[in-house]
Amino acid sequence: MTVISWDEFIRSEGHPAAVTMGVFDGVHRGHQALINRIVERGPFPTVITFAQNPKGVLSPASYKGDIQTLDQRLRTFEEMGVERVVLIDFSEDFSRIKGSDFIGSVMSRGKLAFLALGANFRCGFRLDFGAAEIEGFVQKGNIPVEVFEPLREGGKPISSSRIRQAIRAGAFEEAALLLGRAWPDGPGPLNLYP
Repeated sequence: MTVISWDEFIRSEGHPAAVTMGVFDGVHRGHQALINRIVERGPFPTVITFAQNPKGVLSPASYKGDIQTLDQRLRTFEEMGVERVVLIDFSEDFSRIKGSDFIGSVMSRGKLAFLALGANFRCGFRLDFGAAEIEGFVQKGNIPVEVFEPLREGGKPISSSRIRQAIRAGAFEEAALLLGRAWPDGPGPLNLYP
């Protein structure tokens, strides 16, 4: 698996890819559905994600911490068959990019062959661009898009917030059920407990 920076990605020539994007904190079962789809659909399964959680950059005092370290997430992506990860070094400046400009950069130079998104995905300045807008924007370029509704467990959506709550409460079996694997899943300092 190749890991490149966002700057390398937007400067590179086209390599048509099946792409999914998001924070992927914990790479839970909902995230796994997106990743499995790009691996199955191809070509060149690519995950666009963040080196650090944007919430931790923008609101460090209220951020509840990572479920997995970056190394753990990268290992999970590789084990799932991802061929390339694009890491965004999130910053205040990056947070000011309009969502349509961000998606346009992903599409530029013929780099997008297929896109899989979660229905709750939003990007851009003040989260101005959601999955429905992205779907229409990308389809104008004749690029197929699939939008996935959140997976549910016990009648409630699987989410990173729900997993954090389970871990904080010591409900590790519930966290494992939502993650699809035991937690923690490897060595390394997790900052879930500030």
